[in-house]
Amino acid sequence: MMDKQAQIQKLEEEMKQLSAQLSAQHRQLLELRRQLHELNPNAQSTAKKEPAFSLEALRSSSLENLIGLRLIHLIGIVVLVIGLSLGVKYAIDKNLISEELRIALAYAAGVVLYALSLWLRKSLPGFSAILFSGGMASLYFTTYGACVYYHFFSITTAFAVMIALTIYTTYEALRYNRQEIALLGLVGAYGIPFLVSPNRGQAELLFLYMTIINAGVLFLSVKKPWLLVGRFAQAISWLIFIGWASLQNDVGLKSYGLIYMLLFFFLFFANAVAGKLFRKEPLNTGHTYQLLTNNIAFYLAALFVFGYSFVNSTVALISLLFAGFAGLQALFFYWWKEKEATRLLAYDALLLFVIFIGFQWKGITVTLLWLLTAVIIFISGVRLKVIPARMAAIALMGFTLFK
Repeated sequence: MMDKQAQIQKLEEEMKQLSAQLSAQHRQLLELRRQLHELNPNAQSTAKKEPAFSLEALRSSSLENLIGLRLIHLIGIVVLVIGLSLGVKYAIDKNLISEELRIALAYAAGVVLYALSLWLRKSLPGFSAILFSGGMASLYFTTYGACVYYHFFSITTAFAVMIALTIYTTYEALRYNRQEIALLGLVGAYGIPFLVSPNRGQAELLFLYMTIINAGVLFLSVKKPWLLVGRFAQAISWLIFIGWASLQNDVGLKSYGLIYMLLFFFLFFANAVAGKLFRKEPLNTGHTYQLLTNNIAFYLAALFVFGYSFVNSTVALISLLFAGFAGLQALFFYWWKEKEATRLLAYDALLLFVIFIGFQWKGITVTLLWLLTAVIIFISGVRLKVIPARMAAIALMGFTLFK
């Protein structure tokens, strides 16, 4: 066994050395091509023939790797899980196995998948990651079934086991460097309260638990450029919070509702800019839209938490405050030299200011103030040579005239 491990390590080292040599030769080839083009521009067409063939070979190799090492493995594990499920279902329908044996077999299947993932981790890391995901999912939902359907565990025990599985799944996601495993752990983490909760209406404990999860997501975003994990956590958190706030009529929710609303916003704001802060990566389009949706969700949550009213201008006041807040963020990103984030947040601030005018005043006053706002934005766009600002001003003028 030791000889086999030594051989595997030796082959891995040789593969790394060959990969480094290929990269160095590729850079040398590009440099030679550049020099050849400078000396003889007409030789460019002939120099491209061999690299073109190499690129095609690489693409073909990548496609074969995708089909051979990923898709077939994924299909295999799905077929395996479906086959096991059908077999177990048949045994249950025919009363061939007891309830205790059902849970024991389900746990055994999860443990076997996990053991196989450990065995194949070095030789087949991609397949090992798929097996690990299947094993953790089996253990997770078996614990849920044992608690909810068969009452083998108490709610406290099931909660503790599922949290432990979630933490371990997140840890292994970092070791495997696989975002899909982190997503599996995240789905499990958010599913725990709804799967095993006795539904006693303790929303503050739910939001505390979600804050801890989101802090863990922020930690992942610092370590890895896993954008999908942060966006998934942001969408789920805000949907749960806004859905809860929209169904509440209790004035007492303003206290802890406001606290968790602020915590969620700043955690996801930090999640969106973590790459630029810690890895010096510029914000891309996905980051900027994450910032924008975070601001929109923050605004909607505030409307429900503070109990919006169209009679006493509560919507107008909240809109004005959030317009100013979005404007401050736009100035911050302008100073940070992030043009796309600056533009989107400025649009958000403008839209909220227009909403403020619409709910604060009535009749012709609204029309005149909207036209004045459009004129100011248009003149500013002309002087600063910002085309989107001029287009926004024209759109606001058109909407005002339509009104």
